[in-house]
Amino acid sequence: MQNVPPTLSPGSLIREFVTRAAPYDTRPPSPPTVDIPNSRAIGRNSVIIAPSPRNLDPALFDLNSDYASIITHGLRPQEALDQASNWEYPARRTAQKIIDPSLYLGPLSVVRDREFMKGEGVTMVVVVRDRIIGLGLVGGQQQHQQQRTDGQGVPPVPTLGPAARKVTEELGVQVEAVGVGGLQELIREFPKLNEKIVRHLVSVHKRSFGAQQGKVLVCCETGNDRSAALVVAYLVEVWGVDLIEALRFVLYKRFCAAWDDDTRRYLKTYEDILMAKRARWQDQEANDRDAAAAADESRMNKLKRQLASVGFDDDSDEEDAEMWGNYKGSSAPSEEANHQARGRNFAPFLDLPPRGAEHRNNKGGNRPS
Repeated sequence: MQNVPPTLSPGSLIREFVTRAAPYDTRPPSPPTVDIPNSRAIGRNSVIIAPSPRNLDPALFDLNSDYASIITHGLRPQEALDQASNWEYPARRTAQKIIDPSLYLGPLSVVRDREFMKGEGVTMVVVVRDRIIGLGLVGGQQQHQQQRTDGQGVPPVPTLGPAARKVTEELGVQVEAVGVGGLQELIREFPKLNEKIVRHLVSVHKRSFGAQQGKVLVCCETGNDRSAALVVAYLVEVWGVDLIEALRFVLYKRFCAAWDDDTRRYLKTYEDILMAKRARWQDQEANDRDAAAAADESRMNKLKRQLASVGFDDDSDEEDAEMWGNYKGSSAPSEEANHQARGRNFAPFLDLPPRGAEHRNNKGGNRPS
């Protein structure tokens, strides 16, 4: 009877002739985490943020450098100390000053506190609420039910409630209220609300000829989730702060602020979008500078030709080379060069020598010549 070699499965063939170059997992990849390091882990019990006005989107805010200085209070850095050791539970019912002196964060109940609103000089309230809860305060349930049946229009704007609305009307406080049904709707509101906050600060400054400072209170039901996420997005977009530093800064100012994993991932996505937009602005600025330099060189060459045509020709090639050296300098490394420099030649699997090949090689190496 003839011997038939056993049939090998594909998996056994892989294990016999190929090996893994590095450990890996067969489960689906987990979403990235955004961790907030504590002060002990990094050895610092404070966070200092400095504004970066060049991160203002000129197409979005349409503001010049003077207005950017108004928004960032003369480019003054802000510091937050870790409040974990001396934070008290009742403080969650009050509002904390995040950016001195223009931005506050707290619960919606603070708007009803007339003494606080008048004493701090709040000029604008930004309310981010759950759409259904906000509508349910003043007969909103009927409005929502009617809209759910006809399916037309946009959900009505959430209300503040009678007591809070009375305080804002008596003090002449501007109110911007939005209702969101989830994180996707919340992230879409970030640029709109940030623009409204910025324009309000500039408007108050212009209206009072610099005598009054606009002050904005950002709030939600608790002051710990939606409104806290908006304040972080404001720091990232307007002040140009890194997301981790912005999260730590707000947490140090208001220790009860809380962002779940999904909220932090959405904030990270928003930061990535802003970084891509800023890269586009920087590329446009670089292109404009290159175009201006090329135009200057063209004018210089034209002037030299005109001088040469009338018999004036100074041998200043070395000076010209030094003058235009920065513009004509060595070109930046190519994409391929950068790719090779990083050494991205990793292969996930490696070939194994056939069985017995190493033994035969050793045996042949010991054979006398």
